[in-house]
Amino acid sequence: KTRYQHVTGTRCATDLAEVPSILMEFFASDPRVVSKFARHYKTGKALPVSRLESLCAAKHTFAAAEMQQQVFYSALDQKLHIHPSSGSNSTTTDVTAEVQQQYYGLPFVHNTAWQHRFSHIVGYGAKYYSYLLSRGVAAWIWQQNFQEDPFSREAGESFRHGFLAHGGSKPARDMVTSFLGK
Repeated sequence: KTRYQHVTGTRCATDLAEVPSILMEFFASDPRVVSKFARHYKTGKALPVSRLESLCAAKHTFAAAEMQQQVFYSALDQKLHIHPSSGSNSTTTDVTAEVQQQYYGLPFVHNTAWQHRFSHIVGYGAKYYSYLLSRGVAAWIWQQNFQEDPFSREAGESFRHGFLAHGGSKPARDMVTSFLGK
């Protein structure tokens, strides 16, 4: 519902680009939602409640490790995009090893260059930290609007019109402030 096509959809502040996707992860890990479609592939029988709850709870098993990994990715992105000091002969692999040692609990594996396949480092261009901001905003939206009732049409319509419809036509801070009322 934006006036100009170049500010529609995910053409918005990087801080908000991942909010809809991350918000959907909350729905996908809520037993009330998953129970509506999770069926045995042959019999069509619904999953037992205990298995369903266990499946959904598993998403949170390594939450701290995942957060540490995201902080590492963010720090690596920042480090790779700063202006190199003159005379520096560091490779991206050297920088990755250094940042991983500082911010991540798992040791760096030598003779690898996985950062070359991590396209977000290039695509986000020193803005990967925004993924963590999107996670925070999505969690806030979930808790305030959908946690009690993920099927609330009122909450869904409010999100659609009060958040999604703006795309990048409204400053991120203003959109989050007005939508969440804080």
